[in-house]
Amino acid sequence: MTGSSPPATAYRFLDWSYEPALRRLVGPAAQTRLKPLPDRLLRCLLDAPGQVLARDHLIAQVWTRREVNDEVLSRAIAELRALLGDDAREPRYVETLSKGGYRWIAPVQRVVTDALAAAPPAAAATPSGVSLRAPRRALALVLALAVLAALVTLWARWPHPPARAPQPDPAPLALALLSARPLATDPLLESDARFDASGRVVYVRTDAGGDRSELVLIDPASLAERVLWDARGALRQPAPSPDGREVAVLHFADDACEVWSVALVDLQRTRLGACARSVVGGMEWTDGGQGLIHTGVATLPGREPGLVLLDRRSGAQRVLTTPASGEGAHTHARLSPDRTRIVYASMHDGEGQLWESDWPALRARTALLKRPDPVYGHAFEPAGQGLWIAGDLTRYRALHRLLAGGEPELIGGRGARSIDIAADGAVVWSEANYDADVWLRASADAPWVAIARSNRYESQPEFSPDGQRVALISNRGGSESVFVHDRRDGSVRALTLDPESRWVRPVWSMREDALVITAYHDRHTRLYRFRLDEDRAQPLDQIDAGAFQGTELADRLVYMTGNGGGRGQLMQWHDAHAQPEDLGVGVVTAYRASPQWLVWRNEGSTTLRAAPWPSLQPVREIATDDGSEALALAGDTLHYLDRGALWTLRLPDGEPVRAGAERIPNGNGPSLAASADGAIALVTLTSLGIDLMIADVPAIGARP
Repeated sequence: MTGSSPPATAYRFLDWSYEPALRRLVGPAAQTRLKPLPDRLLRCLLDAPGQVLARDHLIAQVWTRREVNDEVLSRAIAELRALLGDDAREPRYVETLSKGGYRWIAPVQRVVTDALAAAPPAAAATPSGVSLRAPRRALALVLALAVLAALVTLWARWPHPPARAPQPDPAPLALALLSARPLATDPLLESDARFDASGRVVYVRTDAGGDRSELVLIDPASLAERVLWDARGALRQPAPSPDGREVAVLHFADDACEVWSVALVDLQRTRLGACARSVVGGMEWTDGGQGLIHTGVATLPGREPGLVLLDRRSGAQRVLTTPASGEGAHTHARLSPDRTRIVYASMHDGEGQLWESDWPALRARTALLKRPDPVYGHAFEPAGQGLWIAGDLTRYRALHRLLAGGEPELIGGRGARSIDIAADGAVVWSEANYDADVWLRASADAPWVAIARSNRYESQPEFSPDGQRVALISNRGGSESVFVHDRRDGSVRALTLDPESRWVRPVWSMREDALVITAYHDRHTRLYRFRLDEDRAQPLDQIDAGAFQGTELADRLVYMTGNGGGRGQLMQWHDAHAQPEDLGVGVVTAYRASPQWLVWRNEGSTTLRAAPWPSLQPVREIATDDGSEALALAGDTLHYLDRGALWTLRLPDGEPVRAGAERIPNGNGPSLAASADGAIALVTLTSLGIDLMIADVPAIGARP
């Protein structure tokens, strides 16, 4: 450990006390026994308050395994912050220093006697290194005042008048989630877990290709499993009935979606009705098990799929909501424990807003989030006071807690893509881990070399005009940001970008040593130019908000509109014109531009279209069976994915040539890049895992 001070028997800082011998951390509302890793990390920081501890130093001090990397340290720091209720943006305890490491910034009081009960005057180390001495009476007074302050803080947090019970703090919840354990250990993908009335969990187990699915019932105590349905196609979003006799589940097969029920006594299956095949939304039982709320098929022109109430007895479906075009389908209906409120999501282009309304009248609705965000599931606490949300609400895909009138607070469960809470406070969720790497091949006969590898997701490579650098994105720091790999020395540089935004789709400028990058601010996108020599991003003010994926050629800026929704009009800002122009190629889902050519794919089509600047005539069509963004344009050479292989084509009239490659791009978004000297960079999904996690969280109380 850093420093030469004698070992402390206790540390006290702000609202917390910590006893290393017992690995006990005591906070304002709860105490916990730390696991060895967070215990060593906290001790290392507390022994060096005010000092900058380099990342390599922390890794060497805290971990015993040599293969630990920066990503593991970042995750451990995030978990420690969750324990303490600390915010990385406005830290009270652990400060992150860019390219430096971490520093403990809270005042620390160290107790160094053999027994806490007989502690003599202790030294309090401040971040500036000043030592203060206090007699025992003063220490007792300080502790008494600290207890009084904690009580005042708890009283201030108590609702007036109280709703049903005191509101738990995020810190105890985060502590409880740290004790989560895997519920199932099958190598297949496990998702969509829900508790039944007796505390068992029903979930879906799927192979990576999605060709087959199993509906599984598991007992968390004994881990005994029972397969309820082995189905061809995809099963999703099971919902156990209140009486525990059946499970409703969505079945996607043969381009159709159907709602089925599986009886637990004999596994008899009954088709209940049709559902929206383009939407995967959760279901909820009501009316004592006689009604089932789910996302139905859109029945009105200009409307998207909304919620319907299926009568279990008659099979009739009553429309509950009719979302307008552009709002997104209504999904994931969940009822409060007292059955007086309903919360559901409206999903559009991967982002969702949560709405709350009275049930069953649905007279009015209130937006629960300040802005739409990627949300994947939500569940009420047993007492109905808080709502837990799985989503990317605070730069991390994790579990968040939302109280009425407040903002979502991160509580843990990184990677969560679903959530359910039992009546006794047990919590179950699906933890998804995506690991994708960027690989580079310098020439057709050169080996593939990984230029970006971590335990997170690297994607969207783009070569600089001279081919010597590759820009890419990574979410290793939480949300997406941009890194630059230099092929000459192998160095990787993280760009200095606002951490409050997501930064994606970097494209090198043809005018200067700069990148044009898309930033997500709330739900809207804006284009920025990042000059490498100035190390800062500047907004392209001449381009309206809502632009994304910009390509700066020598005489024009080409970009898409539509707030990054994956489709939009293709526009250009030409130096010879005062206003942006629509290029007139229709709605596009992907494009690439070089000084000579524009290549694009229209919405609803897998055909690539190529045309020369500036006339964009004639248009050549290239048939493919792939609708992804795995395409690259280097001068006159087009690289693309078709029939599971890489192909190259020389514009304007060359024939497709299959490029021998043992690696094929399979990442999301732009996953293929090419340079003029023949180098190729692509994204491969190294691993995908979705596992069930379960934790006991008594702090959220029981259902009244």
